[in-house]
Amino acid sequence: MIVAKLTKFRPQNFCFGESKMVRKAFLALVLVFGTFANGWNGLELPKVKQVIVVICDGLTLQSLEKMGEPVTTMLNKAAIGLLSGASLELSGREGVFVTLGSGRRAKDFEQAELGNLLMRNGKSFRLESNGTLKAIVGKGNEETGNEKQPDVVFVAVEKSSLLPTLRKLMNRLDEDACLWLVVPNSPQTDWSNRRLTPILLFGKAFPSGLLTSPTTRKVGLVSSVDFAPTLLQQLSIHAPASMTGRPMTIVTEFEERLAYLRWLDERSTKPLRDLKALAFVIAFVTALAVALTVFTTIPANLNRRLRRAFNFLVQASTFFVLAGMSIPVSLFLVGQMPNRSSVVSALGLLVCVCFLSLASLLLAKRIDKICLSDFPVSLKAAGLICAFSATVALLGVPFYWATTLGHYPTTGWRYFGITNSGIGLVIAGTTFAWKLLSLPNRLVAFWLLLSPFLMGFSLWGANFGGALTLAVGFAAAWQMIAFQVFSLRKIATSIAIAVLLTLIVLSVIESFVPTDQKAHFGQLLQRMEFLGFAALTEMVQRKSAILLEFFLRTPLNFFALSVFVGFHYAVTYLAQRLTLFDQLKPVFISVFVGSWAGLVLNDSGMEVVGMALVSVGGVFFLTLLEFVRSSGRGD
Repeated sequence: MIVAKLTKFRPQNFCFGESKMVRKAFLALVLVFGTFANGWNGLELPKVKQVIVVICDGLTLQSLEKMGEPVTTMLNKAAIGLLSGASLELSGREGVFVTLGSGRRAKDFEQAELGNLLMRNGKSFRLESNGTLKAIVGKGNEETGNEKQPDVVFVAVEKSSLLPTLRKLMNRLDEDACLWLVVPNSPQTDWSNRRLTPILLFGKAFPSGLLTSPTTRKVGLVSSVDFAPTLLQQLSIHAPASMTGRPMTIVTEFEERLAYLRWLDERSTKPLRDLKALAFVIAFVTALAVALTVFTTIPANLNRRLRRAFNFLVQASTFFVLAGMSIPVSLFLVGQMPNRSSVVSALGLLVCVCFLSLASLLLAKRIDKICLSDFPVSLKAAGLICAFSATVALLGVPFYWATTLGHYPTTGWRYFGITNSGIGLVIAGTTFAWKLLSLPNRLVAFWLLLSPFLMGFSLWGANFGGALTLAVGFAAAWQMIAFQVFSLRKIATSIAIAVLLTLIVLSVIESFVPTDQKAHFGQLLQRMEFLGFAALTEMVQRKSAILLEFFLRTPLNFFALSVFVGFHYAVTYLAQRLTLFDQLKPVFISVFVGSWAGLVLNDSGMEVVGMALVSVGGVFFLTLLEFVRSSGRGD
């Protein structure tokens, strides 16, 4: 819808703005809410008196389909789905088992709560297997007597003995009992090689269909954190507020279930499968852009014969810098390509960034002829790419599914909404586009006000840290760009008001969201109703631990942060000597403020800094190239 509106814009309105344009933008954004459909909802699982859980490690959907009876019967008559191992560890298996029994992402040294919860509610359980099942139930004491059947039976079997075990259990399954077949994770322990694994629910009272849950909002996909709340609900036990998982449901109106799950399994591996090939293209384009820019800035005395070659080199540098700035939004677009080849994805990325670079230059030249401004064509082209990136990052939520900058279903870190990479694209893209394209303040004000609410809303961005980041960054940008105010006190006051307003509005709109559809901030408010500020303290501690772990595990984070700080000082230095840098200094500082806020307020905050760094570096190099171009001409 936004693209359709932009293709019909009038250049004179584009530069100076009219209230009509604001109304069109408002209509387009209102229509976005039409996508808030509850497509992941399904039938609640029936209550039972006994639950049998069979744990078999090392299986995939493909291997399960080849096993024969009674698995074939279960695949045809059971509710089936794919399970994501959402532990707090990037590698290892113990944390996956603890997560299954905790109802929240956990590490291997933590204790699951499932056993104690069963005992406190008068339910008995028994473990039949090796010691791995102890990680699922935690400290609870299992039933040792044989006088009656326990309410829950956990059975761990090897792959070789799965069929006879299932056959025996299915033959003695009562009307008011159910049988789970759970594969905790894939045969690989390395997080980059994980696959989704099958999970089946079989019982005489259970319809066939696909499992889903509000945690994933994806038909056929459930998370490890959903298992404990689901099992408790089946036994009429209320799940504690500390559990972040939600009970699974069954979607029955679905044909070709196995074919769909095969597609879902294959599609979920695409981000990690294509990562190396895409990284090669990203490194190639980035290195070429930086090398050409650095080469053109080397002082040299040019005669007439070399002047033409120099101008070509500047144009080539500009083209590849713009191509580099197009990489993030291109990753979203290329991620939608229906291919199974990493090479094809890499070639698609290269074609896409070149196309966007060329298209932005051509459109910027056309705009420059009609709408004169203080910025040259190359920076206008950068503004167009920034605007497109910010629009896709905020409004293109479906593009995040199983893409390199989006959701990684196999690791279970996020299944829906806007990722932290999207935060960086929105905050940097919006701020640079505002200045470089001379967008009207009224239109920008509407976007700045609405963006944090869309980012934090459970049914859209579902990213509370992102909402606060945008509130901080945009409040600073409004003071420095719209009002030309650089007072630290006024900027801090504006940020405080923006954060407070964001919290109030999000609290109000989250109160209208159904309980089973709340996410992030909505879930936090819900847990605080039961646990008070202890829930907030726990969230801050958990997020801080994840932030520290992510930052320390990847040496590239230190390099990226050092480059980001280097750009900060370079802009300050060059603004004192070059007019163009002085004009853009408030924009750079606004992006720096928002990015630092994103680093602190999000568990993987380096993603925010990394995506902002793309825009910061691109605009910095283009500004430098414009100075070199004017110097080469003798201006």
